[in-house]
This record gives sequence, C-alpha cells and structure tokens, in this order.
Amino acid sequence: MKRGKIISWKLIGLMIMLAFTSGLSAKTSYSKSIYDAFLVRDMAKWENIIQSMEASHSMTTVDQKLELINCYYGIIGYLVGRKQYDHAEKLTNRGDILINQVLSTAPKNATARSFKGSFTGFRVGIKKFKAILLIFDSKKYINEAIEIDPQNVQGLIDKGNLYYYAPAIFGGDKKTALTYYLKAARIMEQKKETYENWVYLNTLTLIASAYIKTNNLNEAKQTYQKIKREEPNITWITDSAYNQ
Repeated sequence: MKRGKIISWKLIGLMIMLAFTSGLSAKTSYSKSIYDAFLVRDMAKWENIIQSMEASHSMTTVDQKLELINCYYGIIGYLVGRKQYDHAEKLTNRGDILINQVLSTAPKNATARSFKGSFTGFRVGIKKFKAILLIFDSKKYINEAIEIDPQNVQGLIDKGNLYYYAPAIFGGDKKTALTYYLKAARIMEQKKETYENWVYLNTLTLIASAYIKTNNLNEAKQTYQKIKREEPNITWITDSAYNQ
C-alpha cells in the first residue's frame, strides 16, 4: 500500500491546531455551528462564531469561558500556520485573559491549566526568539493539568502534541504521542462524547497521522475509515490516499 497522508490542521512548534476541552461535554447553542465549520474547515465562519460569542456578553461562568477559549484555540493555530502572527497574537492575548480569569477562581481546573500550556505553546510560533523558555513553560502547565486530572482530554491531547512536535533531542517521540491521543479518544468514547464532537474527529486524524509517522499504515487506514463512518460529511480529508 502506498504511504498515504491524512490532511490535518497543523500548528507551528508544539501544538496541533485543534483540540477540545473535556470540560465542555454539554452541548451549547454554539456547538453545532462550530461542528459544521469544522466539517468544511470554514475558518471565516469559525471567527464569526467567536465574534457572536464575544458580543453576547454571556461568557461569565467557567464553562462558558472555557468554550470561548476553546474557540480561540482552534483558530489561533490556523493563523499561526499561515504566518498571520499579528492576528494570532491578538486572539492569544484575549484567550490568556479568560484563562487567567478561570484559574483565579478555579486553580485546579485541569482544562484551563492545559489551555494555559497550549496558549503558551502558540507563542512558540509567534515569538520564536523566546522559544526555549516558552516550551519549558508550556510543558510545565500541561504536566500540571494531567497531574490534577489524568483523564482530562485537553491535557492528554496537549501532552501528545508535546511529544509529537518536539525534536527527539528534546524528548520528542511519535509513539509516545500516539499513546496519549489514543487515550484521549478512548475517554471520549467511554463517556459517549463523540456525537457531533469535532475534537473527537480531529483526535482520530491525529491518531492516523501518528500511525503514519510510526509506519503503522494499516492502522492509519483503519482509523481514516473510522472517521468516515463517524462523519461521512467531513470534506477536508476526502482527497486522502486512504479514501477507498
């Protein structure tokens, strides 16, 4: 079989563009719109949703703030990947404000702490001259999140990203990354949080990509087929070599 590839959104440095917070299992009025934007990778729609959320002035509870942070999280990686650093930095700053607000009232919130690590990781791409310090801080926050809650999906995905993107000399290991991605997916499945959950689909693409990088091509193909069974309408991986 030819070596295929799953098309996935990428981040500069340590972070995959998309991940989801395990603390947002409940559906909200914005969930379906976000999911639909994910299926076609419509980032203009994604940003419009963010603007609607900001304009609603209803982001007052911890869960509401985490939902908005999560939306920032998605689009920032897209912007960094396209070298739109000024825009990415503005959203990163807005996200940081909300993250700090959550941590000030809920310092043991594992999802918020992992977001703190991932948003710090975004700055690796934005401010490369501070990369070493930022990487250290990013890893620290993500490790703290997993220490607080070893089952936290956000923390597990971010931990996987650390291993996936770090050079081998700094501890990078695609096989280890795969174990974290697989665990995150299993937790979402066990909790029945897979329906119209874009992070679940995206985590499957991370798994497929890690399988490819570790030369487990049959497992990658099976994972791709699983994605298509879960959501036939996802458009941005339809030209993959695994589309059979």
